[in-house]
Amino acid sequence: MIREPIVDDAKDIISLIAKADTETLFLAREPGEFTTTLEREKEIINSVIKDTDHTWFVAEYDKKLVGQCSIGLIRRYQRYRHRAEVAFVIIDEYCNLGIGGKLMEQCLSWCQLHNVEQVELKVVANNERAIKMYQDFGFKIITAIPNALRFKDGTYVDEYYMVKTL
Repeated sequence: MIREPIVDDAKDIISLIAKADTETLFLAREPGEFTTTLEREKEIINSVIKDTDHTWFVAEYDKKLVGQCSIGLIRRYQRYRHRAEVAFVIIDEYCNLGIGGKLMEQCLSWCQLHNVEQVELKVVANNERAIKMYQDFGFKIITAIPNALRFKDGTYVDEYYMVKTL
């Protein structure tokens, strides 16, 4: 089930992100860097629920939160209101079940309702599974950001900037 989060999801969302951070190098954080409190997460959920320029979806599988995505306008200025950015997190064991695609469908529907003409995202260059899904939805790689991420071991990885025109 794909739905908007409610305040009661705060603890499960924190657990979801903390777990995902330990499973992959494809996210922005190192394990342990996501340090929000339960109260802060509840505030964030309430804020997003009220915000007409951004939204958030969670994926529930067998009554467990296993993924989430956010979609929102890049900036609130009029000149940018045609552009939105999307970001995803899915627990590894629930990848390849179509959950990412269902989340993307919800995000793109939100974009259409909000007159968004261009959807953008960043993806780690060696995240082949995600890149394929984004390309299947019509996203195109427009540039690479060299050495975008630096890992604890001193290695770097590029990030792709991808865009889809609606």
